[in-house]
Parts: sequence; C-alpha cells; structure tokens
Amino acid sequence: MSGFIKRLLLFCIVPVLLLSFQYFVDPLDLYPGVQTIQPISGHYRAIKTYDFLHDEENPQDYDAVILGTSRVMRLRTEQLADYGYKGFNYGINTSRAEDYYCILRLLLDNNKQPIRLIIIGLEPEIISNTWPIHRQLLQVSELSCYLDNSLVLPSDTDSNLQDIANSIRLSFTAVTNSLKSDNRPTSHKYSFDPLTGDYLEIEPRNYQGAKMSAKYLDKWYAIYSGFTELHPGRLEYFRRFIELCRENNIEVRGYLTANHPILTDFLLQATEYSDRLAEAIAFWESLDYDGFTLVDYTSPEFYGGDMNDFADLAHIGTYNAELLLRDLMEQ
Repeated sequence: MSGFIKRLLLFCIVPVLLLSFQYFVDPLDLYPGVQTIQPISGHYRAIKTYDFLHDEENPQDYDAVILGTSRVMRLRTEQLADYGYKGFNYGINTSRAEDYYCILRLLLDNNKQPIRLIIIGLEPEIISNTWPIHRQLLQVSELSCYLDNSLVLPSDTDSNLQDIANSIRLSFTAVTNSLKSDNRPTSHKYSFDPLTGDYLEIEPRNYQGAKMSAKYLDKWYAIYSGFTELHPGRLEYFRRFIELCRENNIEVRGYLTANHPILTDFLLQATEYSDRLAEAIAFWESLDYDGFTLVDYTSPEFYGGDMNDFADLAHIGTYNAELLLRDLMEQ
C-alpha cells in the first residue's frame, strides 16, 4: 500500500509543480495580484510599446500615430512623410477602445514633441459588449496603469484548461525573457491570428488573395452573435480619448475599416452587424470635436481600391492600404 501511495505522489508532484509555477509566474494574468516576473511579451501590445519607448534611432519624437486593430498594420508610416509627418504605427491585434485611451496617455506622457495627427481605423467590435478587456493589455504595465477601475468592462468568463495549458507553456518563456540581458519582446519575424492574438515566430506569409474557411466565418459569427449593444464603459473610454485629443489639439482622422465582401455579406445575413455598425457610426458622429473626422472606407471602391486585394476576409492588402492612406491624407 505504501508503495502505491509513493507512486501516486510521484505521479502527482509534476503537475502540481507545473500548476504552482504558472500560478506564481502568471504570464497571461489569469490570477489576481501583481505578476512577479515580466509577463510574456511576444504580442503586439508589448512589442509596439517597447519599440516606442526604447527605439534608439527614433527616441519618442513622432508627431503622427496610426492606431487601430490588425487592420491598420499595413498602413506605412513612410507615406506620412510625404505629408510632412514622422509617424509610428501602433496598430495592435483585437484592440478595444480602452487600448486607444491607454496608448494615447502613454504617448502624451512620453513623446518628446507634440502629436499633431492620429490616424485611427474604426469598427464596431472595438466598443463591443462581449469582448473582455484584453489580457495582453493587462500584461503591459506601461499601458494598463492608465486604466480607470471605475469604468466597468466586460469580464472574461471563458478561462479553461486551455488557458492553464498556455499559461504553463508561456511561463517558461516569461522566465527566459527575464534572464536575458536584452529584454526586447521577440523579433519582428512573427505571424499571428488577428482574432485570437496567438502568434508564431515565423516569416509572414505572402498572401495570394483572400483565403476562406468555415472556421474563419464561425469566428466572426461568434464575435457578433453576442454583440447586442455598444458597451457604456467603452463608449466612455473613447469619449475620453477624443477629449484628450481636443485638449492637446490633435487632429484625428478616423475611417471605417473594410471587410472582404464575402465576410460582409455573411455578417449581414447571419448577425446583427448592420445594426451595430449603424449604432457605432451614430456614436462617432455625435462626438463634439471639430478635429475628429470620420470617412467611410468599408469598401475599397470608396477610395479607388481593388476589391480583390485582401490578405484574408478581414484585412486589406498592401496595394489597398497605400491607396487608402493616400486618399485619407488628401481629404
């Protein structure tokens, strides 16, 4: 009997140690309290924040910033130079309104010259009542310190065994990062799923047209199936974002981002996408700031683009991105 107990204890000790290890490291911010080790930082919130704060060649001296979800990542800051701006692309995956508020606070506190222009891609999902505050935002203390705890945001009710498994795996990465002399978050050679934020350290793919799958459409159905209203907390964060722009005399050129026509048709038929889009547009148009403009680019034809130049069903290609930014800057 004692031999059986010993074997059972030996069998249990490894998972117990792993669970304890990931609990104390907590790279995904699953548990309450302050994280003891700098969390896993192979995601865009951490990478872009690190690059802004620690790029020796460009020491926080930008006067234009591009904000938005992964849909703005193909916009090239080199184009802004043609209009007299030095820009930084702070596009991050699956961003929410609170991300933009925190990023702007960081920029205002650390940038060494006044910001004159913000380009921001907008879609209804950023003010959704279903998406919880992104864990990656909570992991980046330089950004999360600006969150207002009095503003209630949707909570994350989907923690499960997969989260714990990822936490165990990424705990080792977090510890490894903390031991490196160079603490920069990963190289720029990564690819990611814009919907989940998962990433791979590989060269980005060369897209040959939009790729479609039932799984991809299912993800978008899930995004909108529970999206029943614009979240009051996120509306307030966006109002505060605009108010900061007003106080600092920052021009904000917003535009409605585009889906591939296949995805748009699917969302119109299967979800309440059209209602949420109309509500979001009404909110943005109600903002009382003359320095904020909103342009409808929900279809590439609105700026002379190519309906076939999409990387996937939710992301325009490089050609469309160049035409979009040019048209927006010449409005």
